[in-house]
Amino acid sequence: MQQVETEVIMLEAMHEVELRPGLVLPPGLYSGTKTYTHLVGSGQNRTPSQYKIKLMAHQLADMGAEVPPNLISETIDVTKFVRSGQLIVG
Repeated sequence: MQQVETEVIMLEAMHEVELRPGLVLPPGLYSGTKTYTHLVGSGQNRTPSQYKIKLMAHQLADMGAEVPPNLISETIDVTKFVRSGQLIVG
């Protein structure tokens, strides 16, 4: 049996982080989520954590992204930036 757990966290960018070409996250604090799965009957207790942030359309536009007129928000997987130390979990 597996149980998925998600918790709300704060992520801090100490410097600009290019999330993708044309989308640069400025330094600051961002609300995000940390998700992992508890594994039962395995040598591991849980899967590695995955991290995501949700940015509103106006935030994306302020960061230089092209925003479709009907977009309200976008959830972005930032796991690789947390693992590389570019985003810090606080």
